[in-house]
Amino acid sequence: MGLLKNLKNIFTENNKTKLIGLLTVLVFVWLVLYFIPDLLNSILNTFLGNIILLISIILITSINYKYGIILALTVFILKRYSYMSSTSKISLKEGFNWTDKSTSDFLKIQSTINRNTIFDTQMIQESQASQEEVDYFNSNGRWPWSQEAIELYEEAVSRNPYIRNLPQDETNRVRTIYNQAAILRILGMQNEEGQFLINGILIKNRDSNGINNPEKLDSGVGDFGYNSGLIGHLEDDIIKCKSDNSGLERITYTGKGQIFGEQTKKITDINSSELENIIPGFKFLSEKKCNPCVALNQTADYSCPFTLDLNGKSQNQHPKVSNVW
Repeated sequence: MGLLKNLKNIFTENNKTKLIGLLTVLVFVWLVLYFIPDLLNSILNTFLGNIILLISIILITSINYKYGIILALTVFILKRYSYMSSTSKISLKEGFNWTDKSTSDFLKIQSTINRNTIFDTQMIQESQASQEEVDYFNSNGRWPWSQEAIELYEEAVSRNPYIRNLPQDETNRVRTIYNQAAILRILGMQNEEGQFLINGILIKNRDSNGINNPEKLDSGVGDFGYNSGLIGHLEDDIIKCKSDNSGLERITYTGKGQIFGEQTKKITDINSSELENIIPGFKFLSEKKCNPCVALNQTADYSCPFTLDLNGKSQNQHPKVSNVW
């Protein structure tokens, strides 16, 4: 009986209005935070947001201390939750984290020596350069490269007909721009392995009888675009990495649409174990049949080594992996 009496007292007409009002406010706040999640982070983790919260708590406490205590506890719980969430994200995040001072010093130095170059410090520190590396740069004005990386770049410069500087001078210049992970990625993408991963590779499209089955042009359609190289050879299939680098796919062109005349194609997934049979000269260097596309991840993963013999060198000698790979 006492419990029922207390419940009746709680749900009096006056208290009903207060509860409905409180519920309305909570639902409104929830909707705002749901559709604008950055608003909560801005209020809880900025100086101006904290001032607004403090003034709100003081004002509400002066009107009704119970509501003020409830609001203060709510803010405390939300700030604690926000802190724990940010700490969890940092602990799970891959890559490196620079100090604010290192980042600021890095950008100041680059603004004087490489004014026309834009640097994405967030991307660099997440997947390329450590705190020690950026500290070295800030002290010396250039990135630390291993002797092997220096030799690889100097070799590439000596073979490049468009760079006329001395290899040593060009290396010193480029070290002011690219960290070691970035330059190795650039060099790697210039070799056969990298070009295969970026652009894919053309292979003959043959039917079950082994006969080449090219896509034929419609009657009256000129072939200048194909012969001049403006349009790719659609009679060949393309094997390339998927957009998310989760594996490889095979693109087969299947003609033109009947209504709009658009280019049609068929895309099929390729199992890594099939690559050696599909691509002439492709060979894994380990017994495990892996996904070579992981080398294109933001943080490059070179755990799937392979060779690519597009010129038939394997008939005379065993194909070699490019030095940078």
